[in-house]
Amino acid sequence: MLQRGDERYFSPEGKLLTPVALWLLILLFMRGYAAWIISLTFMEDRSRLLQFFYTSTEQFSLALIIGLPALFIVVMMSQIGDEIPRWVVRVAPLAPNLLWLAWLLDGWLLISLIAARFPEFSVVKGVLLFAWLIALWLLLFSRSLRRFWQLLAVHEER
Repeated sequence: MLQRGDERYFSPEGKLLTPVALWLLILLFMRGYAAWIISLTFMEDRSRLLQFFYTSTEQFSLALIIGLPALFIVVMMSQIGDEIPRWVVRVAPLAPNLLWLAWLLDGWLLISLIAARFPEFSVVKGVLLFAWLIALWLLLFSRSLRRFWQLLAVHEER
């Protein structure tokens, strides 16, 4: 059921809009894929850029695993249009749990990145840690994200 103020969650054409908070979470969790794609542009040594971000191949593999739930949500969001497929409506209640799983795994990755070179703490690690804490805040308190999942779940009834 639509509530007062829900018009900001829909485009003028009546399509459900994806909140900015969700895109920020997806960008954070898919940074391993971004580093991998950028590293493919290096002709001489493709692993050189990856070694800048990740100290071991296990950390890079974990970054790719962290991105899988976000990648699934991107595929799910790409299906939202005039008509939302039934599988998207059925799978939508699982999406917040997938984001929490990615957040927990990302915390594990950050701990391993910081612990790999413990006394040294770089600006990049600080920014990642700050982004991770912002992601926690978004997952806990974002009203627009919570309302988006509710509207997606009841979309089948409209």
